[in-house]
Amino acid sequence: MANTAEYFGFEMLNKLVDNQLTKKEDVLILFTHWFFIKTGFKCIGLGDEKTVEPNTEGHEFLPEGWNHKDFYALRYLKEGQLYILLGRKSDNNLLLNLLRVDDNGVSNVKFQTETVVNSIHGGLSTLIPTYQEVMNKIREDLVEPVYTGTAREMSTQTSQSEGRRPSNPDNDPLRVGPPHIPQRPPRWDPATDPRAVGRADLNPFAGVGPRGGGMLFDPFQPDRNLPNPRFPGRPGGIGGPAFLPPFDPFGPPDNNLPRPPRGNPDHDHLPPPGYDDMFM
Repeated sequence: MANTAEYFGFEMLNKLVDNQLTKKEDVLILFTHWFFIKTGFKCIGLGDEKTVEPNTEGHEFLPEGWNHKDFYALRYLKEGQLYILLGRKSDNNLLLNLLRVDDNGVSNVKFQTETVVNSIHGGLSTLIPTYQEVMNKIREDLVEPVYTGTAREMSTQTSQSEGRRPSNPDNDPLRVGPPHIPQRPPRWDPATDPRAVGRADLNPFAGVGPRGGGMLFDPFQPDRNLPNPRFPGRPGGIGGPAFLPPFDPFGPPDNNLPRPPRGNPDHDHLPPPGYDDMFM
């Protein structure tokens, strides 16, 4: 049984339009209209016209022909502001939109008609068994977002503007200068004896391990990028590693062969003895 004080006026309004109700969507529009009147709205007629004549006075009753079309369009006034309620059936749902004309603020709510509305005629608890839940949804999702100025259209625009901000300042195309490169943490092992600093530089076989040794080249490092002896102009022997003496090719050069790309200048025409000894 509905609370008489909380839902005062609905029974009288329902009796006035009872013979006009032909479908379940009409019941939801009737209940929504009653809630609007309860919260201070006044109906000024049908349509979606966004202008209102001065000194227009609204009333509490539904206008003639409010449910004659396959959609609903009702205009309301509250505190001098014009609101337009639009309702349209989509499959088994009734979609309601409330437009605040002053700033185009929009709110919306959806009801599953077959689930919410139990009957077309009868008392409130018979028409809408979950009337309390439906009323809260109309208040929270349809009226308050528009009337309190928190329309979903404005909140969506705010979210889109915030989404355009660059997440990383280093990727800003308007930044002047090279990008900031974060410094790597120093390779320092706290468990290492601090008195052993520099000792590895005196040991030619201390190249194994993360701290390195004192050799010029590490023979155990596979990617030490040794010079390739097959390219002319670079140190190295025939088919041997880079530490072998340089060797001139046999015979005159073949001018018909494609030339390799020019490399960096080689200034070791007269290298000192033992320059390529990694165990020096």
